[in-house]
Amino acid sequence: MTVIKDSRSLVMLICLGLMLFTNKVFSQNEANPSLLEINPPEGPSGDRVKAIVGLRLIDGLGGPVSENITVVVKGNRIVEIGPENSVSIPQGAEVTEGKGMSLLPGLIDAHFHSANNNKSLSNLLRNGVTTMRDPGHPIRFYQAQHFATTQMPRVYVTGAHLDGYPGVYVQQATLVKDADHIRSQIGEYVENGASGIKIYFRLPLKYIETVVKTADFHKIPVVAHLELVDADDAILAGLKGIEHVTSFGTSIADPKDAEEFRNSVQEDSNNRRAGRYQLWSKIDLSSDRVKEVLALAAKNNVVLSPTLATFEKQFGDDGVKEYEAKGFKNMLEFVGMAHKAGVKIVIGSHNSGRYVKPGLAYQREMELLIAAGMSPLEVISSSTIINAEYFRTEERLGSIEKGKLADLILVEGNPSKDIKSMYSIKKVMLNGEWVENSGTID
Repeated sequence: MTVIKDSRSLVMLICLGLMLFTNKVFSQNEANPSLLEINPPEGPSGDRVKAIVGLRLIDGLGGPVSENITVVVKGNRIVEIGPENSVSIPQGAEVTEGKGMSLLPGLIDAHFHSANNNKSLSNLLRNGVTTMRDPGHPIRFYQAQHFATTQMPRVYVTGAHLDGYPGVYVQQATLVKDADHIRSQIGEYVENGASGIKIYFRLPLKYIETVVKTADFHKIPVVAHLELVDADDAILAGLKGIEHVTSFGTSIADPKDAEEFRNSVQEDSNNRRAGRYQLWSKIDLSSDRVKEVLALAAKNNVVLSPTLATFEKQFGDDGVKEYEAKGFKNMLEFVGMAHKAGVKIVIGSHNSGRYVKPGLAYQREMELLIAAGMSPLEVISSSTIINAEYFRTEERLGSIEKGKLADLILVEGNPSKDIKSMYSIKKVMLNGEWVENSGTID
């Protein structure tokens, strides 16, 4: 029996009770409260019902596509999925006709940068991305979310990226002093809403294990943009999330070429821009180095967000040098090889690219993954459930299943046959509410 000696003891006991209650609530709804978006969207009241009927169902899990399906949403949750003739639609439900259209989970963007730009985030949502993560920008870059007047996608943040001296984008970085600095900084990020941590390319290898172990303590993932540290060394230090296909360059290139690239980038960070293409144009993808690195990545459950659209350069186009086009061709082929080797591929749009229609970088990335050799259903899973796993939010998001949150998109046509259908998104649902002006581009 607990004896309460004074008012201070009573307060402490009440606080303990509240903590236990809060933890119980989170355990029922989310495995880890640190893995939540910074802007949970409002949803309809729990007794409001919507039904989408006659649709083609692509559930994100990679299984067979189903025709003539009805999906029922109550409040912000999916409550019923089944053949049109076997699902009873409650009286008074709001019914949406889905004939000729495909219903997919809302898209998840693993790599999108914003700086208090609510308009760009609104466009992202209206074009099908219901969840995004900004890997590496300060949390203050998302203060505008508190003043949003339109619906916004779920926003996941990592805080300023962890970089080494002298840094690259110092206005959006924390320059790491030592291991204790890493631990305190990650703790502060998590306290302020970070659901992941981003390593930037000047952070020395000796610190990567500390970053990973500290993030593991807080039960959040780590992702990295690499240029100077070899990907295989980072993986052996515990890294599981790799942003950009180019992050693998030095680990698979000829050692002499890799050393020349590293020395150039050490001297001037901007040298990486042309240097990436020069390095990749010389990589022999049939080499044992490539096979060994991919086998290591697959064995260690590494996830790759290649952001191919931002690096795309095609032969014969104005202003494109031959080594750039050859370098990109090797990047594209490497992603296909990574997929075949068992490396999980996810989609990050990185906002823009040379061949991207305004507001549709995500759709271009999907097309490039098809060009790399993935099937449409595999690309859709990379966009949805595999990305949800990358965020560690698959209990709530990423697939169309009973009990999950109703983040959904209606697409004209059949993207399981032709991924170009993803340019024809007609309606978007976020947290059980239809998004105004879905499928329009600003």
